Amino acid sequence: MPVSGIIAAGGTGTRLGEQEPKQFLDLGGKPVIAWSLEAFSQAAEIGEIILVSPVDYTERTTEYAKKYCIGKPFHVVTGGATRQESVLNGLNASSRNLNWVAVHDAARPFITAQEVDSVCLMARDVGAAIAAAKIVDTVKEVHSQIITRTLDRSVLAAALTPQVCRKEDLLSAYDIASQSDFKATDEASLLEHAGISVAVYFCSSLNFKITTATDMDIARAVAQYLKDRKSDEA
Repeated sequence: MPVSGIIAAGGTGTRLGEQEPKQFLDLGGKPVIAWSLEAFSQAAEIGEIILVSPVDYTERTTEYAKKYCIGKPFHVVTGGATRQESVLNGLNASSRNLNWVAVHDAARPFITAQEVDSVCLMARDVGAAIAAAKIVDTVKEVHSQIITRTLDRSVLAAALTPQVCRKEDLLSAYDIASQSDFKATDEASLLEHAGISVAVYFCSSLNFKITTATDMDIARAVAQYLKDRKSDEA
């Protein structure tokens, strides 16, 4: 089941407050984007890697791809105005002989090759699947800063990436979304809108997204912890 891995790194990460996109910041001695590139390179189900780059950073993205995409062919494409457009650019650049796609956020550096493979294999069995995290907090619905109800967390999951499906299904979902002017924040939403069932693979809580400066501080602590653990195991 060779899969086209699309790593969405086309954003500028303005909420982090840094001078450059967060995917290029140092994390444990290498750029944030390198962590995902290494995981996808090591995943047995991934046949190629498509990197979606900010318009002004294609040369730099290509340099990182050459260094960290070990053993896998890669392509670098520019992103669009939205995540939806960026992923579509990556999808259009993928190899025609690969029928599946796995979309991942570059800002989620701690995905593992095993988790990538597991989501891909679940998608093969079901038709589509995403990485997700179980909700451990009590979740409130709030309007104007007032709680209106408490949701049943036993039936809730936080959508993460990678998100895996057949390319033809995602392209069809894009067409349907375009016709109805439907805007989605992830691929699963597009598939759901198109009437396609999506399964959930629960993965490690380390697969969080770096969005704020605090997230970056936590990520650096996690990177150090992983480095220390690897040294202890050696």
